[in-house]
Amino acid sequence: MSQKTEKTVVSLLLGLFALYFLFPIYWTVTTSVKPKGSIIKLPPEWFPHRFTWSNYAEVFTQNQIGRVFLNSLLVASATTVVTVLVTALGGYGFSRFRFRGRNLWIYTTIIVRMIPGLLLIIPYYLMFQKAGLLDSLFGLVIVYVAAAIPLAIYLFIGFYNEMPGEIFESARIDGCSEYGAFFRIALPLVVPGIVVTSILVFMGAWNEFSLSLILTFSDGKKLLPLAISSLVQTQKDTPLGTLAAAGTLAMLPAIALSLTTQKYIVEGFTAGAVKG
Repeated sequence: MSQKTEKTVVSLLLGLFALYFLFPIYWTVTTSVKPKGSIIKLPPEWFPHRFTWSNYAEVFTQNQIGRVFLNSLLVASATTVVTVLVTALGGYGFSRFRFRGRNLWIYTTIIVRMIPGLLLIIPYYLMFQKAGLLDSLFGLVIVYVAAAIPLAIYLFIGFYNEMPGEIFESARIDGCSEYGAFFRIALPLVVPGIVVTSILVFMGAWNEFSLSLILTFSDGKKLLPLAISSLVQTQKDTPLGTLAAAGTLAMLPAIALSLTTQKYIVEGFTAGAVKG
């Protein structure tokens, strides 16, 4: 096979994969702006002939999606900030210092990450019931931070390990303390890692469903995944247009993050931030 033919085949395969992954997004977005009669039309209307914003209006007026969106944004943002603050320091400590039990703690962190979240629902429920944190956004932040720390700290360890030790030795010779080395040297160099880790933590909290389903009850404390799932009806027809509109709104943070932080994402992955 010639090099030109090989490139053509690779490009074709990549195009098919891109179409496979992007088509559900396209279908959701186009469904959100279709009139109800066009959504269930057979054969399917691949390209909308008429556009309507009534599905979005229904989402905001009848399903309080604005409040739910803000709840998810608040919880995901708080989870991201707290997790990154804790694990940026923790990862630096694990990477730079050698102490008794270091490997044990690292392996324990990895093992904790492997525990399915569903196994922790009952313990969380009982503890939160005793602490008065049920049906609380603050309680969800605590749970999400606990779930995100193992992955985030493991990512930061990988980032700090990529840094040459000589720069820290030079800083120490110049009289820089460990805190000074962290804030003046390590932190500026690990910015791509902070961005990558923040995105992963944010999207994990943004999309989480099972814990919020068990630990929150009232409509005022609902998060976006739970609110979207409540649109699916069993006793009557599911409002597909409204469901698609809510799903499109749920995709906005991921799209915004990918467009605004693309440079740092590329640097983060190529620098080995997510290497095993």
